[in-house]
Amino acid sequence: MRKFKPASLLILISLFSPQIQSQEISDIPYTGEEAPKIIPLYSEDFPQIQNPRNQSPKPEGKASSLEELEEIREQNERIRQENEIWLQYQKDLQLQSKIKNMSESRTKNMEKPKNLFYRYTVTKDPDKYLDTFNGLYARFQTGQGTLATINRISNPQAVKPGMQLILPVQQGLYIPKNASSALEILLQKEFASFISEETKVFEIDDREFYFLPSLTFSPTQIAFFHDTGMQLPLSKKIITSEFGYRTSPISGKWKFHAGIDLAAPIGTEVFACKHGRVKTAAYSEIYGNYIVLLHDKNTTSLYAHLSKILVKKGQAVSTGECIGLVGTTGASTGPHLHFEVRENGTPKDPAKMF
Repeated sequence: MRKFKPASLLILISLFSPQIQSQEISDIPYTGEEAPKIIPLYSEDFPQIQNPRNQSPKPEGKASSLEELEEIREQNERIRQENEIWLQYQKDLQLQSKIKNMSESRTKNMEKPKNLFYRYTVTKDPDKYLDTFNGLYARFQTGQGTLATINRISNPQAVKPGMQLILPVQQGLYIPKNASSALEILLQKEFASFISEETKVFEIDDREFYFLPSLTFSPTQIAFFHDTGMQLPLSKKIITSEFGYRTSPISGKWKFHAGIDLAAPIGTEVFACKHGRVKTAAYSEIYGNYIVLLHDKNTTSLYAHLSKILVKKGQAVSTGECIGLVGTTGASTGPHLHFEVRENGTPKDPAKMF
């Protein structure tokens, strides 16, 4: 049974902390007369767009039997229904575009969009057009920021066939209350000043989004979103110990080395190999001072034996940003950076990624 939450306390994003320290925005007492309006929705109720292209019905005169005629009529009815939903989506987009900058009094007697949200399952498209993020946002006439934020897409490569997408008619940014990716933390921080007591909150499948109408990704945010490659964590690559089994220089035993060792003088700057969020910034007997970055739901990178850590847990970092300095802390025989990359917890050879 569906459970609708009552209007909750207002949640604001602090502008005064220089860095994001946690995934969740802190709750503070709401002092206004009314709590912000929270609109509970479920994606299963949104109209499903099956084919975002108008299809032509098949001519019934070509049927050679009653069975084939019935089959053609069933196909044509399906096509009619799919076309009807697709055309309604386009109409709703046009209506919303007309009224978005008008006052409520001027739009009182105007026709309103029939639906504010639609949904679409990414297909294995023969032309590859609808397999890609760029193809999808162009086909559905929506902004990159709108499509990415409402669906919590961290980068274009995260879109795969079979993925269920929400398609908002109202264009803007949908900032999640609970950020999980580096992109979401960045957006929380940069758009904090746009959140107010009047901000509309959509609760979709029990996930709350602050809706900021008409806003789009800035050029910097677009670059951050599309940045999916990796770069070296040091300015020069001098590998002194490769990925794989080796004789441990500490214990002398034959052990698996889950990363690579890069030689560099103490104090050499260490860079984030890819944009992400600081998952761990701590000390251990093995790694010494070390940092773990979370790049998406599946990929992490680790930087160990640092002389100094320059970031804090929860902080969003960009590709190439200095996060620490080379050292020889922990179980180390000399100044170097121990660097790991893991996908779904499985170590990968970092040397093959650059």
